[in-house]
Amino acid sequence: MAYNYVKGVQSLNVSATVKHFAGFSAPEQGLNTGPVHGGERELRTTWLPSFKRAIMDAGAWNIMGAYHSYDGIPSISDGHLQETILREEWGYKYWLTSDAGATDRLCCAFKLCRCKTQDAPIDSEAVTLMALPNGNDVEMGGGSYNYANIPQLVEQGKLDIKVVDRAVSRQLRAKFEMGLFENPYPGLSMNASQSSIHPDEHVRLARTLEAESIVLLENKNATLPLSKSASIAVIGPMGNITNLGDYVVYRSQYNPANVSPLQGITSTSEGKVTFAQGCERWSNDKSGFPAAVAAAQAADVAVVVVGTWSRDQNELWQGLNATTGEHVDVASLSLVGAMGELVQAIIETGKPTVVVYSSGKPVTEPWISKNAAALVQQFYPGEQGGNGLADVLFGDVAPSGKLSVSFPYDVGTLPVYYDYLNSGRPTDAGAILADGTLSFGHQYVLNSPQPLYEFGYGLSYANFTYSNVTLSKTTASASDTITAMVSVTNPSPVDGKEVVQVYVQDVYASVVVPNMELKGFKKVMVKAGETVQVSIDLDVSKWGLWDSKMQYVVEKGDFVVHVGASSKDLRGNGTVTVA
Repeated sequence: MAYNYVKGVQSLNVSATVKHFAGFSAPEQGLNTGPVHGGERELRTTWLPSFKRAIMDAGAWNIMGAYHSYDGIPSISDGHLQETILREEWGYKYWLTSDAGATDRLCCAFKLCRCKTQDAPIDSEAVTLMALPNGNDVEMGGGSYNYANIPQLVEQGKLDIKVVDRAVSRQLRAKFEMGLFENPYPGLSMNASQSSIHPDEHVRLARTLEAESIVLLENKNATLPLSKSASIAVIGPMGNITNLGDYVVYRSQYNPANVSPLQGITSTSEGKVTFAQGCERWSNDKSGFPAAVAAAQAADVAVVVVGTWSRDQNELWQGLNATTGEHVDVASLSLVGAMGELVQAIIETGKPTVVVYSSGKPVTEPWISKNAAALVQQFYPGEQGGNGLADVLFGDVAPSGKLSVSFPYDVGTLPVYYDYLNSGRPTDAGAILADGTLSFGHQYVLNSPQPLYEFGYGLSYANFTYSNVTLSKTTASASDTITAMVSVTNPSPVDGKEVVQVYVQDVYASVVVPNMELKGFKKVMVKAGETVQVSIDLDVSKWGLWDSKMQYVVEKGDFVVHVGASSKDLRGNGTVTVA
């Protein structure tokens, strides 16, 4: 996905910046900028492949480093990562920049040199000599502008001019590649009409993207899709807002072009639609519950919109409340404040209740999963979020989104990624039963390390069966491409799209490897009553591992190719022997 994003952005002669390089995603305690503990095998197995795909295969013109340290080495001064691997092994030719203020962290966070005090400035010389020679070509603002002393360091013989030339040449190479010296302003021309901005075509595309990215988690008794003639109570503190993320244009969440869930449902429905907020996002006040309950009781169905929220960066830095965003997080994946109790109060009315999670992260509320009539996940929408949601709720579009992360039962079972190393998930789980009985298990004595909803999971209004899984080859070399083929049938009366997923399992390996890894997927339209043939190409060279000598090798032996609807729902397989 990052590969195609980079290709798309740069096709318009705009430089993509791939970040944050690298291994930034698993900091201690989940804290932004926190240290990451890991070894080189984990770095190369888990974190670097997607970066290499986006950087080298897609040809990204820029990379941004990260705030963290990996195995005790700050990312922005890690010569092994930024020079040996990135430049010498991969052959990357363009430039790398620090994140905002990241160079100051060498002194002020990592304590590798003197930070600014009342009596002395930051040790800019130390910062520059640690970062620039180790591959951090450009220093972003937001800090002390340590690189301003480069001329002085060169004159003093402390910094080799060749290091400076190298950094400059990497930036110039990107500019030459983009043709910026010939055309420094490659955007719209000065006389471009207003019709070039926000055209109807783009609005329609945004609406399509919204609908196709929504994930249906639960749908008991075919509650969804809703009848357009039904009376609907839209409830919840997120029912009439546009829940954008934090990296958005200043105040864009207040743009009148935005479509909230309430607006989308109202414009699509042919019945009566009412709204009751019920509670605030950031509050335990339940005084709005009676009005919300009354609205649900008076309607045919309730749609309750809750979740997590963020704000644009200006508002976040002002200290306005949020539960997701850069430098903003929570220590629980449960709903905040009174939202969870609001959902329970509406469900307990007995009216069919559709719960919509509008969020930037998984929300883990097993009680809601069990008791809601339907459960929908809408990760941060854009301006057409309300219309895309309505398209799915009323059945104009059958949901086809699949989870790109696993949802745990609770925060205590994290991490819960699907591609865990072999031996990583014992299955002798305990549980608290519906009648309150405690059922003893091992490891987690009252819970399961398995996910509540697994990676790749997502329901549809259509049904899909898989058959005739075949492989183009059953014996291959490490340089081969193999095609996995499967027949997907839709026996239901509803047209729908299915995301066919292919996972590869290394049966026996010389080091401990992931139990399986996603190696390909394809979304296909399967009309009611039809069967389509799906083919997905697999690059055998990507099936390798980093061995005990830290050499990449595709080992000889058997690999099982699984085809299915999620990382858990595997429908068929075949075996390839690499000789």
